[in-house]
Amino acid sequence: RKVAVRGDASARLLPFPSVTFTDVAVAGSAPGETAMTVETFSMDAELAPLLRGEVLIFDMRLVRPVAVLAMDEDGAVDWAVRPNTPFEPSQVALEKVTITEGQVLVRHGASGRERRLTEINAELSAAALTGPWRIDGSLRIDGMRTALQVSTGSVSETGNMRVRLRAQPERYAFNLESDGEVGLDAGAPRYGGTFRLVERVPEPAGGEGAAPAA
Repeated sequence: RKVAVRGDASARLLPFPSVTFTDVAVAGSAPGETAMTVETFSMDAELAPLLRGEVLIFDMRLVRPVAVLAMDEDGAVDWAVRPNTPFEPSQVALEKVTITEGQVLVRHGASGRERRLTEINAELSAAALTGPWRIDGSLRIDGMRTALQVSTGSVSETGNMRVRLRAQPERYAFNLESDGEVGLDAGAPRYGGTFRLVERVPEPAGGEGAAPAA
């Protein structure tokens, strides 16, 4: 995708490589469309791994990113990864990625509906872009605040990835947990695994409450 920096740009090499961009726009799949904007993007990397042909990003920050995720009638996602970089995904590691006040607009082609995810605040890390990943944060789904924890395995030879997810919607007295494999089939995400609802029992005074499965 074409990336345009419409604001300021700054960079330095020492004591470690660092870049900062403001008002960043990522082009969409159709002419004139924008797939993502970021108010401020900054990144700090280790110098020594770069000299070995590896990328170790120890701190990346995205402030108020807004992304549009479109799914066509067959479920294909326009953000399906098409790697084209000078580094292999396994050569890029992320120690800490912080997302502040992010938003995602999901457009579902089959139903014609849109769903907005707002107030996304999270920290991510990955041993490599191929995984494993860890995500810990919160967001609002249609206005309802939900805490979210995600952990993954590495991408397998078949292109699938093991994913474990735990969502805690603030408005309801249960957690949603899932454990399975996710992959892409002709650009459409496919999941195979289990879902489980776990009741949240309030902690009694001076003790811990149990959380039986439902």
